[in-house]
Amino acid sequence: MMTDIAAAFLAAKKKYDKGGNALAETLSVGALCLETLHRSATLRRFGMFSGPPKIEYWVAEDGGALSRPYRPDLFIADLNTFREEARDFAEELRLGKSDPARFDRVVYTTVSAFCLCFDVWKPKSRKTPGTFFEVLMASAARVRFPKLAMTKHIPIKDIPVAATADALLDVTGDERDAAETFTGDSVSTDLVLTNPETGKGAVVPLKITTRERIVQPFAHQRILDSAYPGQFASFLACISEVQRDDNTGTVKQICVPGTVALFQKHLSKLNGLYYCDIPVRYARPDLGSVIEVKPLHLLFEDMAAHVG
Repeated sequence: MMTDIAAAFLAAKKKYDKGGNALAETLSVGALCLETLHRSATLRRFGMFSGPPKIEYWVAEDGGALSRPYRPDLFIADLNTFREEARDFAEELRLGKSDPARFDRVVYTTVSAFCLCFDVWKPKSRKTPGTFFEVLMASAARVRFPKLAMTKHIPIKDIPVAATADALLDVTGDERDAAETFTGDSVSTDLVLTNPETGKGAVVPLKITTRERIVQPFAHQRILDSAYPGQFASFLACISEVQRDDNTGTVKQICVPGTVALFQKHLSKLNGLYYCDIPVRYARPDLGSVIEVKPLHLLFEDMAAHVG
């Protein structure tokens, strides 16, 4: 059942990699995933968020395999409704506007449906959902900002970056790999949009969840601040920070507010964190006074304000 989904996404990614607009294709992949879930899996209630306020989470299940938690109030479960909302979402992007609730729900449903399928039927493909999120959001940005230059790399020359690279030597996983980007002549990220007229750029790391990788966008911004003062701003876009707790039947939100505040104060400043499912801890005023945490539908608006 994953063969059709994988093939459809591969076609969308090939189009995207060649510089084409793959928004319609990625939304179609989301619809295919939703259809597959209804046909071959059970969508059911899992439990509540472990702390106040009360937030209900569901999972997809098949043959004993459980997916990551998702919020049914953000998830467009009806296939026909999703197709209608996705069509309106794409049209609004072309017109340079968006309905806030529709933007968040369409992105959340498209990405979540894809993730649920991979969680249940292809759990070893851990990086594929993140790539799908990138292709979806970059394709949406291409429609919304047709006059902006799009890339994934920013050349870095004639500045000392060794100190920043050395700061990452004790990290693990994806962040250890990311340290390589600081020893060459460019910074690589998921999406960079630059206004040819103003020269200003929006750097958009796209992560379904941050987990331990939260340092990466701050380190990138530190380098960009040195190489291009005031030119590039970073906007970290995510889906959620949730995790099942199978022992208690509840859902936890994995947050590191102290780390985020430390990096924002002493490493570099991001323009904001953007989520479909905003973590409760990140929504508190104490962190909000240090770094803005906003719903995802404000991402493009804030990017436009920066690039001019």
